[in-house]
Amino acid sequence: MNYITIFSKHYWPENFKINDISFKLKKKFKISVFTSEPGYNNVKYYKNYKNNLRIKGIKVNYIKTYKRKKNTFLDISRDYISYILRLFFSLNDNYNFKSNAVITFATSPLLQALPAIYYAKKKNIPSILWVQDLWPEVLEDTGYIKNGLILKFFDFIVKKIYLSSDLILTQSVSFKKHIQKKYQIKKKIFVLHQPSEIKFQKYSKISKKKVIITYAGNLGEAQDFDTILNAFLSDNLDKNIFLNIIGSGKKFQYIKNFINRNKLKSRISLKQYLKPSQLKKYFKRSTCFLVSLKNGKSLNKTIPGKFQSYLAYGKPILVSSKGYLGNLIKSKEIGFSNNPNEIKKIVKNMNNLNNINEKEKIKIYLKSKKVYEEFFKLDKIVNDLSKHINYISKKNAKKNLL
Repeated sequence: MNYITIFSKHYWPENFKINDISFKLKKKFKISVFTSEPGYNNVKYYKNYKNNLRIKGIKVNYIKTYKRKKNTFLDISRDYISYILRLFFSLNDNYNFKSNAVITFATSPLLQALPAIYYAKKKNIPSILWVQDLWPEVLEDTGYIKNGLILKFFDFIVKKIYLSSDLILTQSVSFKKHIQKKYQIKKKIFVLHQPSEIKFQKYSKISKKKVIITYAGNLGEAQDFDTILNAFLSDNLDKNIFLNIIGSGKKFQYIKNFINRNKLKSRISLKQYLKPSQLKKYFKRSTCFLVSLKNGKSLNKTIPGKFQSYLAYGKPILVSSKGYLGNLIKSKEIGFSNNPNEIKKIVKNMNNLNNINEKEKIKIYLKSKKVYEEFFKLDKIVNDLSKHINYISKKNAKKNLL
């Protein structure tokens, strides 16, 4: 049995897809994980996480990092930099553990792949990069970095990371096309979507009296909350439409202030981060789910992790985003879409939820199930990932024999 090392800035108890992937993957490989101490978006965890913990049979090494006090760019940067630097030191201390391949689950920052690549080169084993965010484009999209020289510097580092990786996996087709075109990488890149961590749910009827739209996830600079919130100020929005916003992040206080200032508490509910078990209760009661992304080079190409979770419930998905995700919703006929800043269009789409009859809801449910099973089913993703691992491991073994 091969030994696989996973590098991921975020891991259990934080709610990221890599958790469920690794728990499934351990049936085929011996898994060890290097990750940061939990604390995504300043969520507090009260257990002491340290090196060599065993979680569901997986050895996890938690790297101590700078604790964010606020979700400012400076605090986030300190967190990222401390993780990467301390990960380098930790790998030197743990150099002799067994590993036949490494996988970087490359959420932001993509620079977290550097220690993984360094370790893979040192051990003469293949390095797999699973790209979840496009750098440096996402930095520009969210407004964290506007300086052209700094963006070019990051682009130079990112190119080195791609070229140094033995295999590149991307979370969407548009990510793959972007990397291929920009960096002239043709042969070693494949699409591997993030899976849904939720099994596809049974169909259930929802009350017609209320239309409950639910957004669950990060409340940050990447999301187009202004369009969503201003829609609820429109006199044209049906009075039976309500919105649940659940999550944490830089925009939480901004959203709270908007709701209070405009006296929208009766129509918009704002809650802090909830555990997956608590979140499911809200999902089951929801009529529709919401994805919101600003216009941007990276954001127009991404599939946010929440989309797969929504899809598992077979309900309409409302997408406020330009590009790949909106086109996916349209082509698969599983919801409604509008571009960012199109307030009239999103009001119309929300009102359309009142006009969907039971027969049409069942059609959306069945089409959602087809998309789920074809692209986002956990077992399928794990099997595909296993094939990629075995392929690159065998290729590396042959190369070493020459």
